[in-house]
Amino acid sequence: MRLEVLISCMHQTDASIIERTGIESDVLVVNQCDRDGEEAFDFTNRKGEVCHARILHTTERGLSRSRNMAISHAKGDVCLICDDDERMEPDYVEKIVHAFEVHPNCQMLAFALHHPTKHFPTREHRIGYFRSAKIGSIQIAFRKCNLVTSTPFCEKMGSGSGNGGGEENKFLVDCLRKGARIRFIPEIIASVSQTVSQWRTGYNEKYWRDRGWTARMIYGTAVGFVYLCYTILWRARCVERENTWWNKTRWLLNGFSEKR
Repeated sequence: MRLEVLISCMHQTDASIIERTGIESDVLVVNQCDRDGEEAFDFTNRKGEVCHARILHTTERGLSRSRNMAISHAKGDVCLICDDDERMEPDYVEKIVHAFEVHPNCQMLAFALHHPTKHFPTREHRIGYFRSAKIGSIQIAFRKCNLVTSTPFCEKMGSGSGNGGGEENKFLVDCLRKGARIRFIPEIIASVSQTVSQWRTGYNEKYWRDRGWTARMIYGTAVGFVYLCYTILWRARCVERENTWWNKTRWLLNGFSEKR
């Protein structure tokens, strides 16, 4: 089983991101920059294994678009989504490949990370519609199969879209609707250094309107409204005190009804 890491990044001038990220497997880098082109080369990892690297340079913009480009060009049996602020654990390949061998009926697995602000469960469990809301894209590994490759990331969402995040959660929900089996595996595969969001500018009106719009985009009108009620009754009360609960509720409802 061949593992390929799919890295999304911007304005890289060389291939140093591969070493900086600690890649020990095949890798595909999608570099959003000011030119179009492709390069490929082999490198030897610390175990003496020959790995294949490809870099796609593109003038297109948007994180979801970058993810979709990576998935469409991926060649690995199993692929891992990665960002440019990660450092892979030395044994990430063995952990991921072993997990897919243990779970042959799963199309996707989500793993744990060393993260400065987030804590991850310590027990393995199935991921359903609402648990998928807690999964980040860089936790996701998937088999290269039609179910996944035919389910693109929504390019109206994610960094660079102007509509906030949530693209990975819609991706997971869309896969679940097609019958995907997804499990969380409590194995740490990487460390994350970046804690500043690339798209969020604070808990302001835009943040809450984006959350309302995202709820409908991910879950649809009926289930999305249930999730919106949870957000209003719990998260909007607890997350921050700068804005009144009424304002946050109004912004969430306005965002939920928006056409973007």
